[in-house]
This record gives sequence, structure tokens and C-alpha cells, in this order.
Amino acid sequence: MDPVCCEAIFNQHPAIRRSGAGRRRPAGRQRPVIILEPHQGQMPKTAKQREALLAEIRQLGASNPLTARISDFLLHPHFPVDIRHNAKIFREKLAVWAARRQ
Repeated sequence: MDPVCCEAIFNQHPAIRRSGAGRRRPAGRQRPVIILEPHQGQMPKTAKQREALLAEIRQLGASNPLTARISDFLLHPHFPVDIRHNAKIFREKLAVWAARRQ
């Protein structure tokens, strides 16, 4: 899977600012995970809102052959980024954050 192509699919959702593709561990049983950063003010406030957003995200992923097999999604309030380049995501830090949420 090409992470950039996968991320572009999920970035199409109107509530999502950006996404990051990664893998969940433990080693030998890795699965793809998409970490999603909603636009400011779009982070779900209730469990019902969270599930509704993730259902839309799953449907979006299922509609594309490139992402149809991805079933793990996490919501992150604000991606760690290089302060000089707000678009450059610190993927290593994001991976550590995601690993804590297995």
C-alpha cells in the first residue's frame, strides 16, 4: 500500500484535515492503520458522534480498492509536525502515539 495514496482518499472527507497511514504492531501481526486529524472544531465530542464519523470514514475506505482492507482508524486531535513546515508530519511520533492505543 502506498501511504500517500491511501491518505489522499481519507483526506477527501470534509471533516478531515489530514491523515497519516501507519502499521499497528506487534511484529509479525502488523495491520494498516489510518490516523485522522479532523479540522479544527470537527473532533467528535460524544461517542455517538465519534462512531458516526468513523462509520463514514470506513465507508469511504471501503469504496476504494486501494483502502478497502483497512479497518483500523484512530482520531488524533493535532498531528505532531515540524514547526518550520506545518505540513511535515512527524510520523515517528505519530506511530508511538498510535502504538499506545492498540
